Amino acid sequence: MKVFSIREKTELLRQISIFSETDEPVLTELAGTLTEKEVLKGSVIVRKGEAGNALYIIADGSVRIHDGNHVLARMTKGGVFGEYALLDNNARSASVTAEEKCTLLQLDRSSFYQIAVKNTEILQGTLRALIRRMREMNELEEKLSRSYLKIQKQKEQIEKQNASITEQKELLSQQNFDLTKLNEEKNQFLGMVIHQIKNPLTSSLCMLEMLDADREHLSDTQSEGLEIIIKSLWRINQLINQTLDVNSIESKVFEVKYEPLELDGIVQDLLDNYNYIIGQKEIILESSIQPVRANLNKVYFTQIVDNLLSNAFKFNPSGKKVQVILQIEGDEIVLRVQDEGPGISEELIGRIFHQYNRQTDMQTQNLPPLGLGLAIVYRYTLAMSGSVKCENCPQGGTCFTVKFPL
Repeated sequence: MKVFSIREKTELLRQISIFSETDEPVLTELAGTLTEKEVLKGSVIVRKGEAGNALYIIADGSVRIHDGNHVLARMTKGGVFGEYALLDNNARSASVTAEEKCTLLQLDRSSFYQIAVKNTEILQGTLRALIRRMREMNELEEKLSRSYLKIQKQKEQIEKQNASITEQKELLSQQNFDLTKLNEEKNQFLGMVIHQIKNPLTSSLCMLEMLDADREHLSDTQSEGLEIIIKSLWRINQLINQTLDVNSIESKVFEVKYEPLELDGIVQDLLDNYNYIIGQKEIILESSIQPVRANLNKVYFTQIVDNLLSNAFKFNPSGKKVQVILQIEGDEIVLRVQDEGPGISEELIGRIFHQYNRQTDMQTQNLPPLGLGLAIVYRYTLAMSGSVKCENCPQGGTCFTVKFPL
């Protein structure tokens, strides 16, 4: 075991906080009372609950301070434990065990008292060091108190936010329930309206068929008009028979029925229905309709084309051009309807197919309302796995492009 000189012991004592203000002669005297103690690895130096009667300085090695298996701290060379044992003999608050072979310097309370009686300054220095530590503890306690209050305040804010979120969640749940009920009532109302329309529509078709049977007494213009009316009413009848409610498609209740269609024939028939409007407004119609056969839903496709043509002829100024194109591009069927009307703002183009925003947006731009036409185009196209796009043309006007997989 190494033997420490008085000077080495004095230097070790000087590093202890309670002796930091003690004069050199007194420290030297205290150093002379220190006894060297060698402790083997795993040995218990201090046991929790035992009365304390000495201060220990670690001259070499390391120890752990623990409460059972819970390690509170570890100390190495220069570390000090048991300072308060110099002033009282209260039970130790924790155990100390050597983690490796250690050399300790032990200062007994009796030796400390003998020197302190003759040198009161050592007690004064010790008290000053202890008071300083108490003040530091008070400052730490004050900081902890402020932190606790801050945490409590944050906790209260979080609890209020949680209560608000819970309240909003309950409100949203109630609103969702109300909307569901309203949607059910709306569907029932629409079903009733469709049923009420069915009877007069059937009567109208019967009367028109009677007129059609006596067509030789009609002029060419009347005969052409009669044919257009009959076709239009039959389309309405098909819409009703398939319960064409936009919201039914949204809810995916509908099962889309496909059939082989001559798409070019459907487009041409619809264009023929607009001959009167084209003539009245002197619209220049440019059509390029290629033969295209595909499996689609006839009612849906007819409604898509009819709504796009209706909007194009409605918004196109007199004497201006409307282009209608139907062709195959790669592995897609492409339908384009382009007019030379006023066009649509870029902001509105992104929302043009949403039925709830469009009415106000069109009024803002001083354009006539579009009704549900484009919402129907959008949803019918998606229902048949297609896509639809609206964009402004560089030369003016609007172009709608509908695509279906071939």
